[in-house]
Amino acid sequence: MEGKDKSTPFKTAITRAESLCARQERCSFDIRAKLKLWNVSSEDIEKVIAQLVSNSFINDERYTAMFVREKTKFNKWGPYKIAQALRAKRIPEILIQESLKEFGSADDEKTITDLLKKKASSIKAKSTADLKAKLIRFGVSRGFGYGMIMGIVDKYY
Repeated sequence: MEGKDKSTPFKTAITRAESLCARQERCSFDIRAKLKLWNVSSEDIEKVIAQLVSNSFINDERYTAMFVREKTKFNKWGPYKIAQALRAKRIPEILIQESLKEFGSADDEKTITDLLKKKASSIKAKSTADLKAKLIRFGVSRGFGYGMIMGIVDKYY
């Protein structure tokens, strides 16, 4: 008794991948991972990706710009955290740098200042030094530069 081959046929894989891309912006790394989950052969994965790119279902440049906009606006992430998340999705460094240029440091400074002020009101610190240390850790964890955070913490606390 032979086991059934549980791989997804090429046409089904294309249809499912197009459906995923139509619902939400995706990068080639995300789709490649989904195709592997669906047990699509390596050969077919590359064909599917190529077809999706040629039909503009996948565009890593468009995805990167959208990702940076969303994470900056809604999640209040800093440039370091955004860049790291994009690197984890195997986005080329040049695309990451181009997309991050759109958002200036003035926006970053206002965002991190607002975040630190809000966070400071909820922190239970034993001393001023303890408060500063906790705020710095928080700011760095949000992906902002240490120097910028130190400047803001020194200015306000």
